[in-house]
Amino acid sequence: MIYAKDNSDFKARRLRAVKEDLNSGAAILARKALEDMIDYADSCQVETTAELLTELKDLAEQLIAARPSRLVVGNLLRYWLNSLPELPDDLDRARGRAGAHAEEVIDLLQSAQNEVVARCLEEIQPGMTLMTHSSSSNVMALFRACHLANLNVQAIVTESRPGMEGRKLARYLNKLGIPCQFITEAQMASFVVQADKVVLGADSVLRDGSLITKAGSRLLALAAKDAGIPFWVLAEGFKHALVLPEDAVLEEVDPDELQLEAMPQVEVRNIYFDLVPARLITAWVDEERVAVTFRSLAETRPETLPSVQ
Repeated sequence: MIYAKDNSDFKARRLRAVKEDLNSGAAILARKALEDMIDYADSCQVETTAELLTELKDLAEQLIAARPSRLVVGNLLRYWLNSLPELPDDLDRARGRAGAHAEEVIDLLQSAQNEVVARCLEEIQPGMTLMTHSSSSNVMALFRACHLANLNVQAIVTESRPGMEGRKLARYLNKLGIPCQFITEAQMASFVVQADKVVLGADSVLRDGSLITKAGSRLLALAAKDAGIPFWVLAEGFKHALVLPEDAVLEEVDPDELQLEAMPQVEVRNIYFDLVPARLITAWVDEERVAVTFRSLAETRPETLPSVQ
């Protein structure tokens, strides 16, 4: 629960938190956005159901705009608003219904992730070495499923600078008892030859199957292609978007994170996401299947992509 002085203060606090959250995976960030809608439905200062709906739409629009590379946030918020049943005139009941429906969408997201992991798990053989970059919640769930299934897999995990989220994954694998090699991104090409598969999550899957995902992913995809190692992407349908690669937005964040002192002739750049072309991807895993030919669920399920308006 966010405690705020008024509606504007709530929105400002949450938008700041969303923009500064560079370590949460896309699905986790989307879930947090829905949890914000639950909190705001309960606490925003309005007098009628109509005002409540207006405020919820406004916050949703601002959250969507805050993270343009993470299209799943917009997809889920739009889905929630589009499928929201007509709210009753009684304000307390309307608040409860809006929040309850957000909980239902969170459950849908979790169910989709579970299915993605189940589809991928069917293709993992005992003793495989899986290489990954960054710290996707789908990939973490896959490693847990491999552990529970006693598949005795091994891992190669990159540090994932500048956020260092690979460290979180390495610690998680250590707790599971999964052997793990931890490397810098500069070593990816040397180590990918040891992998049976590269498995990555995605922040967004574009119309042609290209990915928006953590910076460094394209280099790993190129290295895997060169070495003949399958490159698999785990992404539920809510991450699919009818956006073309040329229209994709790759967020650039605070250059201070790279910790280089200011110099007059040096421009520090900190672009956080990569665009990985579909031609570098071997298979796309969603909640329905493992596909070697991409099919966008944003096209087969257009109801997930309505306008916020």
